[in-house]
Amino acid sequence: MLSLLYKHNISILINKMIVKIIMMLVFLNLTGCFLVPHVLYKIDVQQGNVVTDEMLDKLKPDMTKSQVRFVLGSPLIVDVFRDNRWDYVYIQRMKGDLVEQKRLTIFFNKDDRLIRTVDEQLFSLQPMESEISQPEDTTDETMKAAPEGEDR
Repeated sequence: MLSLLYKHNISILINKMIVKIIMMLVFLNLTGCFLVPHVLYKIDVQQGNVVTDEMLDKLKPDMTKSQVRFVLGSPLIVDVFRDNRWDYVYIQRMKGDLVEQKRLTIFFNKDDRLIRTVDEQLFSLQPMESEISQPEDTTDETMKAAPEGEDR
């Protein structure tokens, strides 16, 4: 009789231990967020320099570095080996997913004057306006007229 009671208590203890282990594994998976990526709340993150079109319109050739810094703010990346180049990088994530990634590169000459800018849209979920609007007539006027002296 005692051995049956002992076996019953052991089986109850084992069942409780299994339930505790399962609960612990479930808790660890939920806190790690790697198995259930979109169930838990993730904040929207904007990193880097926000550079608007109005700010880009204010940039003019032959501006000094201090004038460019006044217009755009401090660059995110200043290359130590090439001091004539500044990089403004912007990344936006919503709920952990990449939404937009831009990079603006500004080049200066030896006199620390602005010579050119390169504005790159590396990634975006929204299509750019130039991709949406297509010109009505894509043929060039010079292609329509045949050169003089040649037959068609």
